[in-house]
Amino acid sequence: MSDIDIGKLIEWLGPDGAIAGLERSNFKVVDLYELASRHGLTVEGKTKRSEIIIELVNGKSVRIDKTPEHLLAMGCEDLVDYLRDRKVSRTELLNLLSKFDIRPSPRDKANLIDFAAREISDVGMYQRVAKGARSE
Repeated sequence: MSDIDIGKLIEWLGPDGAIAGLERSNFKVVDLYELASRHGLTVEGKTKRSEIIIELVNGKSVRIDKTPEHLLAMGCEDLVDYLRDRKVSRTELLNLLSKFDIRPSPRDKANLIDFAAREISDVGMYQRVAKGARSE
């Protein structure tokens, strides 16, 4: 099996496209286990082919490298710049929002980065205000 560059595949197709491409590929389960292992991912035995592919792509497509606490401390404009610069995928952004228990409406999903930045910034502001009120 030739080694493919999962990072490059994700860069070209995005996470969803990379998953779709690998799903339709001729890679066997054993090939995918080997590929995951070479990329430093541990996949448990008896894992379905589609699950290995998702783990492989998700393991390589994480673009947000800041902690949730650091994101909450950022202002809205800084968050927008950060998320755009990192080219965060919709999937990763939706996962991040779910960590904050934020569910965007279909209308909000059209401008997901702007929505996420506003919401995360607001949650951070509310937390800072609440901490300030408690310290008095």
